[in-house]
Formats: sequence, structure tokens, C-alpha cells
Amino acid sequence: MKKKNKKILMIIMAVAFGAIMVGSSTVALFGGFGNPKNTAQTTDTTITHTPADNYKDKDRPIFCETSDAKSNKYITEFKIPTACTQPLGITTDSDGNVWFTESNTGNIAKFDPSTKNFTEYANPLWQSHEKSMMWGIGHAPDGNIWYTDSGHNLIWKFSPTDKKYANFNYPTTPGQSESFPQMIVINGKEILINDFVGRKITSFNVDQVGSTIDYSTIHSPGNYNFTSDMTVDSNGKIWYTVWTYQQGGNLVRYDPQTGNKTQFILPLGILAPNGISVEKDGKIWITDTASSIFFSFDQQSQQFTKFITSMPPESTYGNASGLIKTPISRLYWSQIDDKGRMWFNEQVANSIGVFDPVKGSLVEYLVPSKNPNWSDCGYMHDCGVAQVLDFTTSDDKVWFTEWVENNIGVLDPNASLAMDVSVTPTDIISHRGDNSTISFTIIPNEQIVDPVTLVTSNTANTNDIIVSGNHQVTMTNQPKTISINISADNFALTGTYKVLIGARYHEVTISKYVTVTIK
Repeated sequence: MKKKNKKILMIIMAVAFGAIMVGSSTVALFGGFGNPKNTAQTTDTTITHTPADNYKDKDRPIFCETSDAKSNKYITEFKIPTACTQPLGITTDSDGNVWFTESNTGNIAKFDPSTKNFTEYANPLWQSHEKSMMWGIGHAPDGNIWYTDSGHNLIWKFSPTDKKYANFNYPTTPGQSESFPQMIVINGKEILINDFVGRKITSFNVDQVGSTIDYSTIHSPGNYNFTSDMTVDSNGKIWYTVWTYQQGGNLVRYDPQTGNKTQFILPLGILAPNGISVEKDGKIWITDTASSIFFSFDQQSQQFTKFITSMPPESTYGNASGLIKTPISRLYWSQIDDKGRMWFNEQVANSIGVFDPVKGSLVEYLVPSKNPNWSDCGYMHDCGVAQVLDFTTSDDKVWFTEWVENNIGVLDPNASLAMDVSVTPTDIISHRGDNSTISFTIIPNEQIVDPVTLVTSNTANTNDIIVSGNHQVTMTNQPKTISINISADNFALTGTYKVLIGARYHEVTISKYVTVTIK
């Protein structure tokens, strides 16, 4: 593949739906804003003999880091010893070690949570000054670490035993000029990889690896531009999405035993369905990278249900220019933990979210580090995003990477929340033009010294459902109940919608959902 064509492809894809792609030294982010303090025109490059040398001095704050590692009540960050590694894909092994890709070095690195020590393994097969987005990573039953290399169309294997790397060519689909190995799913001895632009999913068995890989191919149905992440249900069926940006797509179920594919049309308004995961009972969850929406698919009823996150905190998007009218959280990937909760990373909300389908609750944890060069921060302090582009759940912890702050972080879901919330009623049947009142109660678990901010959002079309109430609440040590008004527009579309009502305090937002049916 010609480097120029590869670069153009990556930039187009990045602008199209907010993915971060690297081609040469160009990175594009949909909706991103540069910081006025970092726009000086210079060609100076100070040689540091670190991966930071891949960027000019003026670009290093954008791509390398802007601060030391930080922590809050829920999240602890760890600074990677080598500068500007740009960590991306992350996983854990059976011993609890954390492994991640370094997209600016080509190396695999390990973090030992018990000693807090990093080990970075130099990759002798990597060419100096190159970089590539390495999204997918997994720990196989044979102990090896496998990961994708989209920039070079390669699949890599790293052996923790002998510390050696090996790479394997990834096949280009006949008739397609490009391929893009992206995410990895390890299903026993089988490894699944989606070809994001090559309209296929490939698989191979780790036992048959020699100097080359013999891939099996699942061709994507239709002529959709993108084939996204995969998940495998308890019956061995493979689920994934095929789609065209802003034009919709399908959820696909593939049966490896018969070779049959079954397609389900995705709901209207889904723009970039990237992440996918499956519950033990078979319910499928999908995240939309171009909005604040995540949604489920029930196999029995074959019905989709949309949910929505809270609006991002202003400290993440800034809006110094005043141009951002409807900030979104931009959800990337999802995972189901052993408690049945669904986790996802909110890229431009700089947060990790967890949805509990049993409790009907959403908790969103704000990541401490923020890089102002990726948001509309102007001269605001403590503003921006760290580009949390991947995460993994392990032993009741959530590990994640910060691509532009050179950190990995860990979230402790067992840390007590600052408050709990409840809502009554949780189901409302309304008609066009009707108004309903619900009670939203905030129960403090600690002394709340600053005002609590109320947040609301919903899955209806603009203005079909209006949610109103006090914007801020001053708390005492006692629970406080607030009346929230929900009104249906006179011309609202009939249907069933989810309304999110939550309370934000410092680095955490706790919300509940109300189901509103408009008849």
C-alpha cells in the first residue's frame, strides 16, 4: 500500500467519526480544537533520544503529555517511564499483569500492579521513527500477547517467556485496496480480528502459527464501508456491526457451524456503532462513537433499546469559542464484567462509564488528566481530554490507557460513591402535550461541601421531550428530594424513550433512567 494513500485514508476515517488514526505525523480528531498557546509556527526539533523525537517541539504537548500523572478518589494514574509512548490497546494476563501497546514505539509494555513497576520490551523489528495505531490486544491461552498493527497491515505476537517478537502479514480482501486490522477477540485458541475497512472478519488458531498465518475469512454482508468490533455469545455465535457513517447499518449474527449470517437493521440515528459486547443471557450491547448513545438488542424480542449518557462536563470540551452547541460523550468500546455491568470509555467526555441494567443506573468517572490541545479550551485551566481510547476489566478493576498523556490508569469500582440517587416513578406513560412530575432524591454518603449539579438527557428527538428542574442543589447531611418536570411536545413522535436524570459532584456523576412512553 502506498504511504500517501494510507495517510489519506486514515485522515478521512478520523474526520468521519472521531477515531484517532495516525498517518505519517498527522492526526485528525473530529470536532477537535487546537489550543491558541500551541500554534506557533516552528520547525525546531530538540533531540532527546526518546520517542518524543517523532514530533517537533511545538507538537509535543499535543501528542506526548502536559502534566504529571494524577489521581482522585476513584482513579489512580501511572506515568510510563519512557516519554511519549502513546499507549493504546490494553489487556491483562492470568497473573494480573497489565499489558499495553505503545503506538509511538512499536513496543509492548507490562505493568505489575503489585510492585508498580513498568517493563518495556524493545521491538528490534520496528523501524525507527515509525508509529502506528495498535488498537487490538489480547492474552492467549498459550501465554503469548497478540496485537494488531493497522499502519503496516500486520498481526504481532510477543512471547513473555523468551521476550521475542514475531509479525505476520494481514490479508487484503480481493477487490479491496485497503485493509485495517483493528480489534482482537480471543475465543479459546481462536483469535478473531475485524478488518475495519476490508469488509471482513478473519480468524486463526494459535496452534497452527509458523512463519505465516493461515486465516479463515468471514466476509461482511452488503456494501457497508466499515466492519467493527466483535463479540462471541455463549452459543458460539459471532456478533458484529457493518455500517456506513451517518447512513446506518446492520447488526450481524454469524454461526460458525453453518456459515449462516442473520442481519438486524440498526435503529435510526446510529452513526458509528463501534463497540459491542454480550451479556450471559444473550443480550447484545453496542456503543455509538459519534454520539452519546449506547443501546441493547434483545434476541428474543428482536427489539433495540436506546440509552444515553450524561452531557460531558464543560471541563472536558471547554467551549471557549462558543461554537459547541451539543457536546457529546463519544463512546468507543464496551465490556461486560463478571457482575453483569456494562463498561465503556467516553472519549471526549474524558470518562469511564458503567451501566447496571438491573439497577437501571449509570455511573461516570472523570479521568484526572486532561490535555487542553484536544478540546476547545482556550485559556481555561484544568480543561481537555487525555484520549482514553481503550480499557479492560480485570479482577474488579478497570485499566485504561491515556494516549496523549503517556499514562495508564486504574479505576476502583469499589470506592464508595459520594452519593446515591433514586427516582420515582421509573415509568411514565404520557400523551403529546402532557406534563409529568417525578421525584429525584440525592442521598449523601459523605459530607457534600460544594453544590451538586443536576444533569439530564434523553433519547428522544430534539425538543420532543423537555426535562426541567433546578440546575444546582445545595446539600446538607440529609437526603434531598427535587421535583423534576418532564413534558412531551405537542408534536412529539410516539414511542418509548429513556430519560436520564443524574447528580454530578466533582469527579463522579450518578444517574438513573426513567422510561417515558409517548402515545
